[in-house]
Amino acid sequence: MLCKKCKQEIPENSIYCNLCGKKQVTAPKTRHRKRAHGTGTIHKDMRYKNPYIAIAPSSPNGKGRTYIGAYPDVKTAQAALEDYIKHGRPELYNATLEDVYKIWSETHYTQIKDTSVAMWKSIWKRFEPLHKIKIADLRTAHFQDIVNTGKSTDTVEKTKSLAVQLCRCAMENDIVQKNYAEFVKTPKFEKTEKIIFTNEQIQTLWKHSDDKRVQAILAMIYMGFRITEIVTLKTENIHLDEGYIIGGIKTEAGTNRTIPFPSGIPEIQEFFRQWLSELSNGERIFKMTSKQFREEWFYQSLSELGMIDGTYDRKKQRWVFPDRKHLTPHSTRHTFASLSAAAGMRAENLQKIIGHSDYSTTANIYVHQNIDTLKDEMSKLKK
Repeated sequence: MLCKKCKQEIPENSIYCNLCGKKQVTAPKTRHRKRAHGTGTIHKDMRYKNPYIAIAPSSPNGKGRTYIGAYPDVKTAQAALEDYIKHGRPELYNATLEDVYKIWSETHYTQIKDTSVAMWKSIWKRFEPLHKIKIADLRTAHFQDIVNTGKSTDTVEKTKSLAVQLCRCAMENDIVQKNYAEFVKTPKFEKTEKIIFTNEQIQTLWKHSDDKRVQAILAMIYMGFRITEIVTLKTENIHLDEGYIIGGIKTEAGTNRTIPFPSGIPEIQEFFRQWLSELSNGERIFKMTSKQFREEWFYQSLSELGMIDGTYDRKKQRWVFPDRKHLTPHSTRHTFASLSAAAGMRAENLQKIIGHSDYSTTANIYVHQNIDTLKDEMSKLKK
């Protein structure tokens, strides 16, 4: 036989020319069977690292085709195409995390309270780096990075919870086959003792109780309101003649609970009487958001009274503190629980007023005792 290149005589059936080295046998090209009409296509584009491009079939109405993805080999591309056709919901095959969040929230937000909706929307903002990524491409490490940005146990647990719920929603719609968010580890934080108002600080507040901002803080200290609870109070919630307020949010035990005015501190009830005299029926007591109350009333007034060491950042529009241990609006609630327990209020009654389903929550988290109180208790021991 003759060499294909040098045309010299070489042994029959030679694979290479023993004179010039030219390969004589060319392997036949592997041809893949053409896919049936209406089942999508796979084409090769060597410009890309993963050259095999899978394209879904046209929709029943004939409008367009969906890009599924690029794969390193034909077999993987075919598997992706078959999986797409099998599970349906073609409009969700390339769903991003944001697409899944919209599906999840449309149902979930109709079943929870507005305050819970606001909380989940706040947590969702933490996922911004992943919003536009296909959820099928997200893995545990992606969700772990987001969870790790949290600064408290509550935040990281809620962040993981949302990730798990979104992945579960994607599984229910056959977008993914595995919930990678379930494998996320929540960072552990050192438990910090909550700061409560001292007796001296409370007396300072009373000395300035002609200030409406201070009046609101005292009302929170002596009635155990959360910040959201007090800013959402309406005139119809206040029953002055009967001596109580109907309020509360967050949990089943805390919603629409009865909170009596402290009869031993008549000034608190008078604060509400004065506020009501300035309002029409159906109006909110404080016409502001929780953020405005926290930044413009609570922190501003405490700063003026020298109770906090912080500065107002005009660019961020919030107060900034050099230390995490400082008085916050929630400190009023902790102070209320501690004052009530120290005054001898029965555990089950304190539990109902503060709005907890389990007294252990009240005792373990909210009730704080200062060293003088503990010394007084120890002094009761006799020989």
